[in-house]
Amino acid sequence: MLANLFFLIAALAIVILGFNENKASYYCPGMAAAFAFLIGFIGSLFNVLQVKSLLTITMEGVVDNSSLSGAGFISFDDIKEFIIVTVYGKKVIAVIPKNVDEFLAKMNVVKRRIAKRNVSLNLPPVMIPVNLAKDMEPEDILSLLTKRLSDNNSLY
Repeated sequence: MLANLFFLIAALAIVILGFNENKASYYCPGMAAAFAFLIGFIGSLFNVLQVKSLLTITMEGVVDNSSLSGAGFISFDDIKEFIIVTVYGKKVIAVIPKNVDEFLAKMNVVKRRIAKRNVSLNLPPVMIPVNLAKDMEPEDILSLLTKRLSDNNSLY
């Protein structure tokens, strides 16, 4: 959003310069660029203002929407346990799978590459950053996840 704002300001500056210099070669492309960056700015503003859930716990598993590289849906059938670890000074909830190879095979290419990189760095394959949670502490989220996982394991 910030980049679109800066480009919009630059395009408007070119338009103003074109009108001051009375040169159509400045203000015509400047107006087109300003219009395009205005649309981009409005679109990115809507994306920023949209409230997204960090983590959704369902009966079948967990949906991780915490970041662009979030794991998406993770089935409770694939999860061995959840633990809290500190990575780069931030608390994250680590998802420990029952079988890492089967777990990685179910992921798409990009998320599999991220998970493999994490494993090669001796980190858990999937980490859910909980520092973005506004209304819950990491320990509370962990207790909810652990309880739902144990409920699921006792049922199936």
